[in-house]
Amino acid sequence: MGSAQSQRVITTLRSIPWGRGGAGGTTGSAGRGGSVGSTGSAGTTGTGGVPIPPGGLFVSLAGKTQADVNTKLTTAVNRFFGIGTSESTTPTAMTGYRCYYELPQDASMAFIWAADSDDVRSEGMSYGMMIAVQMNMQPQFDRLWKFAKTYMQFPGTSSTTAWRYYFKWQGTVNRSNATSWTATFSNNTGPAPDGDEYFAAALYLAHKRWGSAGANNYKQEADNIAAAMLHNPSTSSDSRGPIIHATQNMPVFYPQGTSANFTDPSYHLPAFYELFAANGPAADAARWRTVAGTSRAFFGSSAHAMTGLHPDYATFAGAPTTSEAGDGHDNFGYDAWRVVMNMAVDYVWASVDSREKTQIEKYHTFFNTYLQNGNITQSLFTVSGGNASGGGSTALTATLAAGAMVSTTSNRVSYVNNLWNIDQQSGMYRYYQECVYLLGLLNVSGRFTSSF
Repeated sequence: MGSAQSQRVITTLRSIPWGRGGAGGTTGSAGRGGSVGSTGSAGTTGTGGVPIPPGGLFVSLAGKTQADVNTKLTTAVNRFFGIGTSESTTPTAMTGYRCYYELPQDASMAFIWAADSDDVRSEGMSYGMMIAVQMNMQPQFDRLWKFAKTYMQFPGTSSTTAWRYYFKWQGTVNRSNATSWTATFSNNTGPAPDGDEYFAAALYLAHKRWGSAGANNYKQEADNIAAAMLHNPSTSSDSRGPIIHATQNMPVFYPQGTSANFTDPSYHLPAFYELFAANGPAADAARWRTVAGTSRAFFGSSAHAMTGLHPDYATFAGAPTTSEAGDGHDNFGYDAWRVVMNMAVDYVWASVDSREKTQIEKYHTFFNTYLQNGNITQSLFTVSGGNASGGGSTALTATLAAGAMVSTTSNRVSYVNNLWNIDQQSGMYRYYQECVYLLGLLNVSGRFTSSF
């Protein structure tokens, strides 16, 4: 990874710093660290009609064995969760792979820690839950969910009616008392829509995988979030509103003030909206399918016509935009890295939409110039492809490889090989890089599924 860092700002009633943790060198060996933990079923078949065979593209395109794929995936996941490794159970910033930590005073609660900013985010918590459900790691899933529900979620009885069942996007865990850590999430901190979407999707998948008759009613928890995203009221006194815009039928960037007047292309997750339609409240199914269709069209309207690149932020019409003048988020940056994977997951799980295939193949064509063995050479651009910077990225390498589930370009195998060969991120900037890397690795391994 290159030396650039990301800092994004949400403009609401006040400015809130939102770091992305994108910097740092890709370090650490990709070897056999950690024990092989519990894993999920071997194959993924998308309801959209794109079967991903056991072992995924690593077997079918890159010639790896199923055993090799299982070992690589479980090694990477175990590092992230600190399973079978010698890494400290207390967060350590400069070294290691571990991002998952349990509270010393209550091991039934755990969090995903961002080392570079020393905080906890709804994005990482929900990613951790998604990785856990895909890998059949119910204890870790339940511990993350208990922490999120206890400290991060606005309750259904909250006086902040516009944000009931949503999650405070960022908070801290004070570890000054070694035996009793303190989690703090301010009631003035609102939701980041992608985190809430991932929470709901992970909970629905947990219901499908483990059922809801145990200690957690996963389905009811998911229903609460999904319904709230559509139906929470707007409140004029504080300019708060719902995550899914009432008339635009797409996620807003941040559901308050002027930040609710534009969107983030990487927040568009039509595969999840189809999941909500199929498994959530029946009365909302048609609306969720409308939202999914809107996002599929938006993937085209928000992409540069030639390069296919998406900006971090876009108007509802798809034009690149910023939160504050000169903040750079009208460019292809850290958020936008995820869009190619979002399109691929939707194509495999739900849509087989030719527009998504076209856009993914534009990505593969554009990045052909920036391929190297085990990485890419640059990761940040204007949407027209200029001002190349940022160096390599484990996260972007992973999302481009996920695009190979759909792309038929002649270089698709190069993206798969790159993901196999790249070193797993460790150290200060591991949080975002590892989270997205693991989501991509699950996809390319054929282990990211909605079919439990």
